[in-house]
Amino acid sequence: MDNKSMYEFYVAGVKFHELHKCINELDEGMYLNLVPEPTNQYDPNAVKIIYSNENEDKNFMLGYVPAKISALVTADLEISDLECKIIELNPSEKPWKQLKVLIKEVEEDV
Repeated sequence: MDNKSMYEFYVAGVKFHELHKCINELDEGMYLNLVPEPTNQYDPNAVKIIYSNENEDKNFMLGYVPAKISALVTADLEISDLECKIIELNPSEKPWKQLKVLIKEVEEDV
């Protein structure tokens, strides 16, 4: 049995970024992009979570992987492909409880 990494969390910092601009376009089950940000002044392991709207060719910076696990996610990104999927969307909640995601290794087709 292999040991695949999985992380489930509420996206950090959403009230400072663009979730409010696109929350009505998002749905549970959608995939988001993970973008390392090694120049982040607060966390050299910071990983941005981005929603790309292909129809309008726009990217929305939703927030970050929480700092307490950012080093683990960054390390996993360096050795494998990870996917970030929306598992909970609560537009009526407080900002820090509006968007929950699951990050895991991309499963390869056998």
